[in-house]
Order: sequence, then structure tokens, then C-alpha cells
Amino acid sequence: MIVGGGMSWIAPELERQIASTDFDLSRIRYLAITHSHFDHCGAVPYLKRKLPQMNILASSYARRVFSNKKAVQFIASMNEKMIDRAGLLEKAKEIDLQFDAIQIDRVVADLDTVDLGDGIEVRFLEVPGHTKCSIALYVPALKILFPSDSASFPTYDGKGIAQPSPQYDFRLYKELLKKLASLEVETLAFEHHGVLMGEEARRFLGQAIEKAEEDRKFIMTMVHNQESLEAVVQKFAGEFQEQTRFPFLTPEVQKSVAETVVGKILQA
Repeated sequence: MIVGGGMSWIAPELERQIASTDFDLSRIRYLAITHSHFDHCGAVPYLKRKLPQMNILASSYARRVFSNKKAVQFIASMNEKMIDRAGLLEKAKEIDLQFDAIQIDRVVADLDTVDLGDGIEVRFLEVPGHTKCSIALYVPALKILFPSDSASFPTYDGKGIAQPSPQYDFRLYKELLKKLASLEVETLAFEHHGVLMGEEARRFLGQAIEKAEEDRKFIMTMVHNQESLEAVVQKFAGEFQEQTRFPFLTPEVQKSVAETVVGKILQA
């Protein structure tokens, strides 16, 4: 199973990595999309064309998003912009990186499982705090958790914790983060900024809960000090950019995300 759908501009690097291993690609039977944001599903059409035997798994709400023409056009445009910025227009034509549509083969819900054989069972968890369609994946036998963006992830340099991103419901985000933190975890595999193992992985989700509360207090303090909402959003967006350094987030998208997160925290 592949977890996460990335962005289409990563495909050339992915092909290089695959070519450097002797892994049998025919063994891949599933791809799980953890949520419908453009940076988590943009490479799915390319991967499906490369590995047609895969079943695409996602939540029911994600399937609704992928059936929306405007949503698909937005995902496609964001991926096309990054292909252009990365100087991969010719390569994109060569290996067909076009984002056209995503067909969900199976909808997964809370506590659904997929048996991968050899005692490896993947358990799905609905975690609609970051987005309404968010799911996390847990593999009990290996004690691996794939939280996607339902938890904060490491900063770009691995030395801290990035801001939480509750773009759907802040209270639910914190509640479900506590649920994830209660799992027995030895490996924490993110879709941004890598993997944590051992004691680092066991500590991180508790620290992420603390970070969410710190950010709530920070926003409320600025509001009580009569800072303008615009100033709060700009500061929040600036800090997130410094922590993540994502090349695919334009200032406009960063500001839009920050406005949503600040609004959800104030709403809570």
C-alpha cells in the first residue's frame, strides 16, 4: 500500500528512487488518499496509470470532492503551477503527469481494515479536524501511524513542530489528536518532512497537543490585545511559512489557510 498521493512534480524523483531498488511494483495493490488537498493527491493519476492494478482508497467526503469539477480543476492548476516552477514541463509530457480525475475504488470509514498479508493489517481512522475528509492509518503489528495533517508535523529542519492546521474544526482536531496520541506508536510517518522513530515518535503527538494549545493562547492573546484580525493572520501565515518552507504554497494560499485556521480557533 502507498500512503498519500503527493504532488505530480515529485514523480521524476519517485521514478529515480524506484529504479534504485529491486522492489516488485506489481505487489502494490492499494493507494490510500488521506485527504483531498492538492498536495496530497496530485500524483495519484500518474501513479494509477503506472500501477493500474492499484485500488484507490479514500473517505466518502473525499470522493465527493473528487466528483466536483471545480475542485478537480483547482487541484490540477496547483500541480501544473508547481511543475512549471520546478522546470519539469518537458518531463511532465514525457511521463504524463496530467491531473485529470481520481476515481475512488473503495470508500473507507472509521475502523475499516485492509489485510496486506503476513499479519500486516491496516486500520483506518476518521480524523476530520484538519479537513472534513481526513483519515489516518495505523498498522498495529508494526506500531506505525500515518497521521497525515491531522497532527502537526516536524518543521522543515526537523528541530521543532510546525503549527497545527485545523481547517475544519479546532475542538475536533484536538480531541482526535488525543485519540491518536493514545495509540502505541514506534514509527510516526508523515506526508511532510519525514519520519520519526522510537522515543521521538512516542513523544511527538503529546507535544503536538501542547503546540495546538499554545497557538490557541497566542491567537487569543493577540485578539485580547486588540490586534487587528489582519495582523493576526499575517503573523500566523509568516510563522507557518518559516516553519515549513513549502515551495508549493503561494502567499495567497498561505494567507487563505491562515485565515481559515485563525477563524476556526476563534470560533471554538
